[in-house]
Amino acid sequence: MFPHLHLGSGIEISTYFLIISLGVTISVLWFIKLAEQKHLARVTAIDIALGVLIGGFIGARLMHIFYEEPQIYRENPALVLQIWNGGFVFLGGFIGAFITTVVMCRFKGEPFWFWADVATLPLSLSYMIGRLGCFLNGCCYGRPAEVPWAVTLDGSSRHPTQLYASAWELLIFVVLLFAQKRLKVSGYLFNTWVILHSLGRLVMEVFRDDPRGAPLLTLSVSTVLSLVLIVWATGNIVASRLQSHH
Repeated sequence: MFPHLHLGSGIEISTYFLIISLGVTISVLWFIKLAEQKHLARVTAIDIALGVLIGGFIGARLMHIFYEEPQIYRENPALVLQIWNGGFVFLGGFIGAFITTVVMCRFKGEPFWFWADVATLPLSLSYMIGRLGCFLNGCCYGRPAEVPWAVTLDGSSRHPTQLYASAWELLIFVVLLFAQKRLKVSGYLFNTWVILHSLGRLVMEVFRDDPRGAPLLTLSVSTVLSLVLIVWATGNIVASRLQSHH
């Protein structure tokens, strides 16, 4: 793994934050461009993007602090602010960004599902790139494995779960890129992404081996949240279809 880039003179850059920053920057710029192409207000797109970034950052950090490693932060609260050491959970970030966007859209009188659809492909792209950062950083690692494509971490051959997740997200991205014109009903694109992403997450959780907090009903919290999201997104699509027939 390559957690740091060494630039000489003792200067190091975290590859994780470099990749994450790159993915987020590209996705935000693309989101704003898509909004402009749909003749939406640029200032509204920027506001929503900022809300997503802030809400996502807070949600991802809080889920790590209060669920994955609560004992460590109780013993040393100063570590909460040391974000350069990592410690973020995507699903926590998703929930935080979702809540923030819902609140902002209601405050501004904007249609949430429409904006969610605009954000879907940039969000998928950002996640795909972000998992490459996890791979380089060596976090979110997999179980011991003897498969030909296993990677070595701390002397053990393991499943490259980060690459599994990135490859699955790339497939989702391509499918939705070509299917978006057929998913014309507002909210369909976003909810379809939620279902496909969560299905991939369920599979990835089978191979994960990093510590992620106490299990819920013998399942990881990410597995439980993924199941909830699949049911929720499916319900949204069914409800939308029923409503369209009335």
